[in-house]
Parts: sequence; C-alpha cells; structure tokens
Amino acid sequence: MSRFDLYSEVEKTGDVPVGLTIAGSDSGGGAGIQADLKTFAACRVFGTSVLTLITAQNTTGVTAVNILDEALIRAQFEAVMSDLAPKAAKTGALGNAETIKVVAELLTESPVEQLVVDPVMISKHGVSLMDEEGHKALREDLLPHAFLVTPNRFEAGALTGRDGVETANQMKEAARRIFDFGAKHVVVKGGHFNKIVRDIYYDGTGFVEFGADRVDSERVHGSGCVFSATITARIAREDSLLDALGFAREFISGAIDRAPQIGGGISPVNPMHHYWR
Repeated sequence: MSRFDLYSEVEKTGDVPVGLTIAGSDSGGGAGIQADLKTFAACRVFGTSVLTLITAQNTTGVTAVNILDEALIRAQFEAVMSDLAPKAAKTGALGNAETIKVVAELLTESPVEQLVVDPVMISKHGVSLMDEEGHKALREDLLPHAFLVTPNRFEAGALTGRDGVETANQMKEAARRIFDFGAKHVVVKGGHFNKIVRDIYYDGTGFVEFGADRVDSERVHGSGCVFSATITARIAREDSLLDALGFAREFISGAIDRAPQIGGGISPVNPMHHYWR
C-alpha cells in the first residue's frame, strides 16, 4: 500500500476524525481556510472552520481585508466545539493583536490539546503582515496554547527579535527561543533558501532535521497553509508528531510539483494532487 493511499478502516467504520482551522478566507482559493479545508479533505479528515478575516485576493495580490468582529469569531468557535469535537486544530491568519487575544481566550475556555499554530506574520518575500502588537500577542497569548508552532525563517526572526535566520544554527537557536515562549514543539521551516529544503524540529530536548530536494517551481502560494494543515490532519488521524512532520514534508513537495498554472500571478500549490492523476 502506498504511503499516500489514505483510505483506511477509519472511513469504513464511519469514525472520521474532525479537524478545525481558525484562519482567514482567501477568495482566490490558494491559501487560508480554502487551502486548509482542501488539505483536510485530501487527508481524509472532516474539516470545520472558524473564519477570522475575509480577504479579496487572487494570484496577483490582496485588494481588501476585513477582520471579523469578536462576537462572530466566538459564535463560530462555540458552534464547532459544542458539537463536532475536533481531534486537532490549527490557526492561520489572525490579522491583529485583538483577534489573537480572542482566539487565545477561546482556547483557554475550550482547550484543544493538539493545536498547530501557523504564525502568519511575514510573507515569503519578507513583507510584514502584522504589526509589533500582533507579534507580542502571538508570543505571549497564543504560543502557550500551541502543541506545535510552524514558523518560516522570516517569522522565526520576527518572533525572536532577530534580523534574520539564515543558517541551520540560527534556525536551531530560533527554535529554542520560540520553545521558551510556551509551545510544546517547534519546527522552523527553511524552505526559502538553499537547494535542499531543511526544516528543524525541536522539542526542548533535541533537534531533528527534515530535508528534501527543492522542487523547482514558482507555484507556491499557500504552501505554508497546506504544510501546517497536513500536520494537523495527520495528528487528528493519530499519527505521531514526527510521522506527521515527515508525511507533511513529502505531501507539500508533491503539492508544489503537481500544481497546475492558475491565474496570472503566483499560482497556488495543489493539495488535491493525489486525485489529479
């Protein structure tokens, strides 16, 4: 059986695991809630969602952003948690410090043991997507709830106050500092430099390095969302964290390699690549 033959006895019995994504909407379908739910479906996990913000965007850029009010975010979360019992959850774009604090409060009231925090702070080109108050709220309010946090190297630098995270040693030091903010596990993604993709995992006791050949493609919109959503789905399916990380590294490589060209800008990855034969 192929590692990516995802059909199992779980589906035969009807006991399908539930995953939750707390993130923003990408009207272009390449990232955010849309990418997360596609990834959950591809990994045979039933996806639920809490929208935090709505964007008007496509492959060429973002033209509008509307952060939803606290009452609506709270109502969505309570509706899911009171009925659907997600086995794992992830966060994505939260927008600002106020929304981060709301989400942290909700997680205090209804804890999710296996929470993956994708700190959407810095774009792939190093452009800031959140102000310093948001950075502070992530560190102080949200990371203590995290089972795993998955920053790219730009985000790792912003979280730790470093100008840059450029080498494997700097990735390890950033992982140590982020762990000290309260996350149980950290993986610093090094996918934005070198011919080999290198991710550094840290659990407070030691490091594990995950590597893969870089896929030569510019079709990478939503890659961080799909990577963290894959991990969330696999731990919802009761994979160990290290198995989920290894699976996610292979999965995102396939999603980039098999992504069709869509739109006139940065084309999205393809989390449904298993089914596009």
